[in-house]
Amino acid sequence: MPAVSELKVAPLFSVPFGYSQFDQPQALCEELRGLFLAREGDGGRYRNEIARDTQVGLFESKFDLHNWPEPCVQRAFAFIHGTLAQLVQQLNQYPTEIYNALTFNYHTWFHVTRNGGHQGAHNHPMASWSGIFCVDPGDSPADDVASGSVRFLDTRPGSDMFSDAGNRHMLGQYHLGGFQTRHEMGRLILFPSWVLHEVFTYRGTRPRIVIAFNAWIDGAPHELQR
Repeated sequence: MPAVSELKVAPLFSVPFGYSQFDQPQALCEELRGLFLAREGDGGRYRNEIARDTQVGLFESKFDLHNWPEPCVQRAFAFIHGTLAQLVQQLNQYPTEIYNALTFNYHTWFHVTRNGGHQGAHNHPMASWSGIFCVDPGDSPADDVASGSVRFLDTRPGSDMFSDAGNRHMLGQYHLGGFQTRHEMGRLILFPSWVLHEVFTYRGTRPRIVIAFNAWIDGAPHELQR
């Protein structure tokens, strides 16, 4: 191979994802699980009445979960909000006075998914950040890696139009194709709301339960001098 004097690789069009783990989540998640299953069973009082053709076999609550007064809900939401605020600051590097002036607006809800439930590819318009906090991953068979998994679709249209030894095995952020993950109790995933994602068919006997949210954030000027 000929020698190359200098080669720079720029990670253009990168998509930031955030991950955080709630410390010792068992007690909190057991409280949330009991509350959410009780609310699911309370007729249609807590059900989101907007029908979605991407959802099959799951219960979706109304979008006001962050306003519920129950301590377990408020503890979970404090963790979600604190983590998102940290991510926003890390990515934007706002001066202190602007960061302190930010206002975070939310839609939050919970999902209960039972055997056979799934959700088609979708994103979350009119928000900047979305996230999923796992209350109970369910009991998917160990040999079924797709069961209940979330798949984030590749955000680069046409990236898979041709595959050979030059691009098939690129690592990390340069990997081509979607990213698939299975939930873990107490883990929070944050992602830009425009990213398309789907939930594969869940195969388990114990309900799979998550908290999801959308956020839009105000308070920073449109033009910011660096």
